[in-house]
Amino acid sequence: MIPSLLAMALFAVSSVSARRSVAVFGPATANFLRQILAVLLLVVFVLALGSGFSGPALSWFLWSGVVGYGLGDAGVFLALPRLGSRLTSLMTQCLAAPIGALLEWVWRGQSPTGTQMAAGATILTGVFLALVPRRGASWAGPEWKSGVGFGLLAALGQSGGAVLSRHGFEWARHAGAEAHPMTVTLQRALAGLVVGALWFATARLRSGPTPMRPALKEGGGWLLANALAGPTLGVVCYQWALARHPVSEVLPVVAMVPLAVIPLAYWLERERPTRLSLLGGLLAVAGVVFLARHA
Repeated sequence: MIPSLLAMALFAVSSVSARRSVAVFGPATANFLRQILAVLLLVVFVLALGSGFSGPALSWFLWSGVVGYGLGDAGVFLALPRLGSRLTSLMTQCLAAPIGALLEWVWRGQSPTGTQMAAGATILTGVFLALVPRRGASWAGPEWKSGVGFGLLAALGQSGGAVLSRHGFEWARHAGAEAHPMTVTLQRALAGLVVGALWFATARLRSGPTPMRPALKEGGGWLLANALAGPTLGVVCYQWALARHPVSEVLPVVAMVPLAVIPLAYWLERERPTRLSLLGGLLAVAGVVFLARHA
């Protein structure tokens, strides 16, 4: 299970480093620059391991990239400065599982079992408890409300992108082709880059040009760490794990990302979670593990 553990650790580092890069560059710029770096790194992987840039399911993978890498990542980078890396990671990683099951039910007619619905309810309860503000904080705070909204967008994007990718893999198999995971990752990243570029251009038109040299000097390392740990090395380890172990063994390990983020967020962001928040996080992760075991 070393590949799964590596993927989990890398995704946790990606979440925290993304929060740090957002603080320096702002959400739109941090997301766009990270996407450019990720695409360049993925091109190297695809040239070495992939199988080209075409295929019978290309359109499905591109739409998956628009939804997952594009809208989903936008939700992550907008939620990070409002909720922090711990709660953003929790919402994205844990809510994506029940939302994905719901999407497959609506679109593909795959009805969830009673056990899966119970796991989904457990996840929702845990996320709710984790998001409860500290004593004395207001539920109606605009930062909290918008952060939760963007966190939901991130979870919806991740789950929607996963459902579209799964359909694309099945489409390719029915056409007698085999879609290489690294090639698919690059195709999705390129589609997401288009969304990121549009968001970046819109943000620049509103705020005007900003000096990049000081920002790169201060946050360039965090930006590179985010690009390497998330959509490149993290994805490579994730695919490596899936190639060697069944999904029911890989997903429970990767679902531990929100828990792995806790010490990193405490160290780098000085975020001290409440007992109720920790309990909610443990409950949500347990629900994801249970759901993966009974998928």
